Parts: sequence; C-alpha cells; structure tokens
Amino acid sequence: MRVLAFLLLCGSVVVQAADQALLSAAKAAQPAVVETLKGMVAIESGSTNLAGLARMADYLERRLKAAGAQTERIKVTRGPGASMVKATFTGSGRKRILMLGHMDTVYLEGILASQPYKLDGNKLYGPGIADDKGGLAVILHSIEILKAAGWRDYAQLTVLINPDEEIGSVGSGELIAKLASEHDVVLSCEPTPAKAVFKQEGLLLGASGTGLVTMEVLGRQSHAGAAPDEGGAMR
Repeated sequence: MRVLAFLLLCGSVVVQAADQALLSAAKAAQPAVVETLKGMVAIESGSTNLAGLARMADYLERRLKAAGAQTERIKVTRGPGASMVKATFTGSGRKRILMLGHMDTVYLEGILASQPYKLDGNKLYGPGIADDKGGLAVILHSIEILKAAGWRDYAQLTVLINPDEEIGSVGSGELIAKLASEHDVVLSCEPTPAKAVFKQEGLLLGASGTGLVTMEVLGRQSHAGAAPDEGGAMR
C-alpha cells in the first residue's frame, strides 16, 4: 500500500511507537483515497490545458489548506504558463522534508469521453490516475493520517506540486532544485510499477534524469511505457 510506504518513511517516530495504528489508518483511508482519485481524474489537466491545471491547483490548495498548510501559487518561469502549488507545514522537530508531485498529465483535452474513470474489481482506470494523480493522493492522505496521529517531528514539511513535469519541468525545475537543496529529505511521489510488473512495493533511491529530443514521425500513437506494442512507425 503506497500510503503506508510513505508513512513508514516520513513518520518513523510515530511508526516505532504505533506502527499498527498507522497500518489500520492507512487501510481505513482506502475508500477516501478512491474518492480523491475519482475527483482528480475528473479534472482533465494536460500540460497545456491551463483551465484544467487551474482547477487542479484549486483542488489541491483547498485540500492542503484544510490539512493546516500555508499555501501559495507560484507562476512557472517558462512554458504554457500555469502555476505551481506550494504548501508549508511547521512542526516541532529538526528535519526539513520536501514532497514533490505533478498535476499535469500527457492526455489531450476531451480524453475522458473515450477513456472515462472506472473501477473494475480492485483496479482503477482513468487518464493520469497513476502518473501522477495517484502520487498526489498519497501526499494528501499521508499528511491527513500523520496529522491525525499527532506527528509533528519535523521542522518544516513542504509540498510542491508542479504543472509541467510531463514536458520536462521547463518552468519549475529551477525552483525544485533550489528547494531540494534546502531540505534534508526529498520525496518524489511518482508511481511505482504495477504489481503485475513489479511484485513488491518499494521506494527508489535515485533516478538517472531525462533528455529531450525532437522527432517527426508518421505512425500509430501509443504510450511508450504502458502499451508500446500498440504503436509503431509507418514506412
């Protein structure tokens, strides 16, 4: 359970004293997590969809304020022109923790007409549900669970959610790097692979970075990670 994995990393003091209580709280939060995902997936927020990104920012800021954060909107420096959401919590400990997520998706406006949200058994489907609205749900609900447990063993807990990760964080990367250098721990709340691919839950300790290239191709469009066999170039 990803919420629990986050709690185990962030709330070590609480976990040592009451790990079973946190496990029970994480399990009890599952219906609420599903509802959160349903609400966020209903907001189309492709990287160039400024109206949708503004709605996502409103939603996230409202939830973070309700959890007790001081929030602000920060305009990106380049790109389509959406804003980041930054939230800050003040605790009673010594460490500074930064949580990162992104509200933009790779999908074009109107995608919900052909790929709507749906629940099928224990699986949820919807545009952006894994990358990265699932990560945003983990952030929101982990904070709520830790708050309910009374965990404040941090000097500052910062949440930064950017609107342009899928296009290389072109207007938010500098701020992300600056904030990361000012914190003791940085958690990027991106999704882990599906259990059909990776059998155990886990936390990655690093990433190799990204590169940008421009290509012009003719062919069938498909997601390179989720369905590479459905796409292909035309000769």
